[in-house]
Amino acid sequence: MSVDQEKNFLDNLLDSVIVVDKEGKIREVNQETLELSGYKRREEMVALPFEKICRNFTVAGLKAKLPLREQELMYLNKEGKRIPVSVNITARTSYPDDIIFIARDISKTKNMIGNLTQSEKELKTSYEQLQASKNDLIRSEKLAYTGRIAASIAHEVRNPLTNVSMSIQQIKKALNPKKQGAKFVEIVERNIERVNFLITELLNSARPIKLNLQAHDIHKLLKGVLDSNKTRIKLQRIKVIKNFTSQASILKIDQEQIQRVFTNLILNAMEAMPKGGTLTVLTELTEPDKNYFSVKIKDTGKGILEKDIIRIFDPFFSTKLQGVGLGLTICYGIIVSHSGTIGVESERRKGSVFTVSLSR
Repeated sequence: MSVDQEKNFLDNLLDSVIVVDKEGKIREVNQETLELSGYKRREEMVALPFEKICRNFTVAGLKAKLPLREQELMYLNKEGKRIPVSVNITARTSYPDDIIFIARDISKTKNMIGNLTQSEKELKTSYEQLQASKNDLIRSEKLAYTGRIAASIAHEVRNPLTNVSMSIQQIKKALNPKKQGAKFVEIVERNIERVNFLITELLNSARPIKLNLQAHDIHKLLKGVLDSNKTRIKLQRIKVIKNFTSQASILKIDQEQIQRVFTNLILNAMEAMPKGGTLTVLTELTEPDKNYFSVKIKDTGKGILEKDIIRIFDPFFSTKLQGVGLGLTICYGIIVSHSGTIGVESERRKGSVFTVSLSR
């Protein structure tokens, strides 16, 4: 094939062709290369170092590795714009010292992959948000149902319970405290108090909470909860780590209700570490736009089973032998009434992290 025939052949190719000599300088290019790189004439590219056209690539020592197929390289056009290309590299038959780079522009493919990856991320985020919304809706329906049941229980149980309580008080007055029957009266009294407590907790978990919103320092509130449990923390050999943000921690909250939430979460964390461990209380500002103040309470306890995570805030669900299963339900109701969120992440034998986020 003559030189003119070879040039005509290369110009008819749809791929970019660059021929590089043994010194790493461009010997020949085809028309597709000119269009790809933005040069108007071959003379502008001929004799240029190949490194000027191909970013972060050298031809030194390349000869011994040929042929190479589908190498992803980065070409630079005349203005310095990067162009991703897929290149097949081989030796030139008529000039064995020359190297031929046959490249195809893959920028559209890369953009398509990027768009698909972004779409996949957005779809995953939407799915997670949909799942969270679904879980919140299910939980709200459960709380509403619990509220209706609680109202019925309060009416149907408390009235006869009051009569039982009054009657047992009369029996207690008539009995000699030293007689054996007095012991059974005390047992009845304790159980009346227990039933009354359960009814009260059930009502608290289900009824709408009336909030007394005032400006309070979350950090001060957390320190107060930790201080009030200082003796138990010491006895259980629990190490406490406080990692508080330096940002302002004043929020409009119902102090009593939020204190109840953090007390419950911290006590749960301690119960998960009966033989000691590390309790970490972390605060931070979270997205979007740092509009949420988050409190993370982390333990190094036994963790929560994956099948139980979805039910952890449900009424009467508890993994404790003596648990009622209303503590976290009440916490959920309090945080939702503050227009906040509460969630949990857990790993078996490594611990759990409860995150409470409140709007600023």
